[in-house]
Amino acid sequence: MKKIIPLLIALLMLTLSVEVFAKPLISVGMKAEKEITVNKEKKMVVASKVNPGEVIFFTINYVNSGDEAAINAVLDDAIPKGTVYLNGSAFGKDADITFSIDGGKTFKKPSVLNYEVKLPNGKMEKRIASSDQYTNIRWTVSVVPTRGSGQVGFKVRVK
Repeated sequence: MKKIIPLLIALLMLTLSVEVFAKPLISVGMKAEKEITVNKEKKMVVASKVNPGEVIFFTINYVNSGDEAAINAVLDDAIPKGTVYLNGSAFGKDADITFSIDGGKTFKKPSVLNYEVKLPNGKMEKRIASSDQYTNIRWTVSVVPTRGSGQVGFKVRVK
């Protein structure tokens, strides 16, 4: 019996140490592409050169290589300067998508993303931000299982 107790303690410590070190590890990769037409067929190519008016597709791929599921994993991305977010283009399976108009300090759903304007009479008026005022996008993915992956993204138009 005396030999079993140290063995049980050692096994318990081993189990606890595994629990302590278990954690999610999210890695991301991003690509920016544009659609071109070649021989009447449309295809996506890397957006290395862009022109005003072109639409750029940003895709963020993510993978959880950790040993525990990631709960409410947050992915943030800035809308590139010189572009305008295309309303309704953000996507992400099982993701809550919110936007910022203050450089990523705060994020809200579009319907409650407000700012204040001072009127000529001195009163302040709240207005709902339009998609061309968005500066950042945030995806909160509910669960990314161990070795799970997915993608989120959005479109912009070059100014």
